[in-house]
Amino acid sequence: MRVFVSVDMEGVAGIVHWDQVDPGGSEYGWARRLMIGEANAAVAGAFDGGSAAVVVNDSHYDMRNLLPGELDPRALLVSGTPKPLSMMEGLQDGGFGAVFLVGYHAAAGHPGVLNHTYSSATVHRLWLNGRPAGELAINAAVAGALGVPVALVTGDAAVVAEARELLGEVEVVAVKEARGRYSAANLHPEAARDAIRAAAARAVRRAPALRPWLPEPPYVFEVAFMQTAMAECALLLPGTEGLDGLTVRYAHDDYLTAFRALRAMIGLARLAL
Repeated sequence: MRVFVSVDMEGVAGIVHWDQVDPGGSEYGWARRLMIGEANAAVAGAFDGGSAAVVVNDSHYDMRNLLPGELDPRALLVSGTPKPLSMMEGLQDGGFGAVFLVGYHAAAGHPGVLNHTYSSATVHRLWLNGRPAGELAINAAVAGALGVPVALVTGDAAVVAEARELLGEVEVVAVKEARGRYSAANLHPEAARDAIRAAAARAVRRAPALRPWLPEPPYVFEVAFMQTAMAECALLLPGTEGLDGLTVRYAHDDYLTAFRALRAMIGLARLAL
């Protein structure tokens, strides 16, 4: 079995502020090492559980955060942006039996540490098929569209609760609990890594019994943007529909097409910044 690991940063233990996750921030240097620590824990756990190979996708910001020389040498690293499947790039190569979502966070508009959905500057709220959705749901559906189940989710307690509700009894690790958007009670990094490694090993062993998650078509994304100008830019994408001054809708019978359209809408909205 091959394992695919998508690693974000806002859901890593010890991280509570944008200054720690922005490459221009004064605390970014040590924070990125917290990120790679949890990535390596997930990789090690995957191999402990019997995985034959692991692919790691750097899924934060410009997707150039994981230092290649510090990643577990057994893993293949996918980095840089833009990538066709963004946070899930590489999964389309096939042969995977499980997806791990590591360092994930709560959706925009939902209480949690550094909560946002793809863009903290443009996206106010987002819905998939009428249900509030964040990066967890969006990317779990990418995995589902490619026939691969999510077997492990790690991050703050809010995203872990979302994973339980959405995906059922997958392995989860809550490495911190929000006290506000910019504060949390955190596990020590070593304790977080130990928990992730153990859960990753269990996840590989349990993966054959899990089913991929994907809503029923048509796939409808609705995005409420921060400003009307952002919605106006998003409406430049053919096939979009304005629901009100802030909200844009896109629907398609193929999930990956809808996903690419969502990314395009968010990218276009940034033109208004």
